[in-house]
Amino acid sequence: MKLRDLMSKQVVKVSGVTMLPEVAKKMKQENIGMLPVEENGKLIGVVTDRDITIDAVAQGNINRPVKDIISANPVTVGPETTVEEALKTMTSNNVRRLPVVENNQLVGIISLEDLVEGGNPQMVIDALKRFHQNTKHH
Repeated sequence: MKLRDLMSKQVVKVSGVTMLPEVAKKMKQENIGMLPVEENGKLIGVVTDRDITIDAVAQGNINRPVKDIISANPVTVGPETTVEEALKTMTSNNVRRLPVVENNQLVGIISLEDLVEGGNPQMVIDALKRFHQNTKHH
């Protein structure tokens, strides 16, 4: 199965000058943990709820634009990517969500949860185990 069939196509996004409190509110309203950040119609990065917590709140500096804390040049996949390829990309980059880009345009978001619908259950379980191993804190 291809990501085109599983991805979220209604993508909520923000611009780089959007202030972090507004970004956090948008994440809460939409019940999402990652937002793509665009400038002039181009994907320049992504921001996660964890980025906001660690790079802004924990440092006591939430009143700044999102571009200050984005993960620039994020790993992306195309809509014709298979579930298996997407899982490999996620685990090798230790991410749970990926922007889906076609012709340099953001066309969707694919999450690990989306892949559960289209993947082999054992493959998804194996990917979750790899995530757990990669994120264990000693």
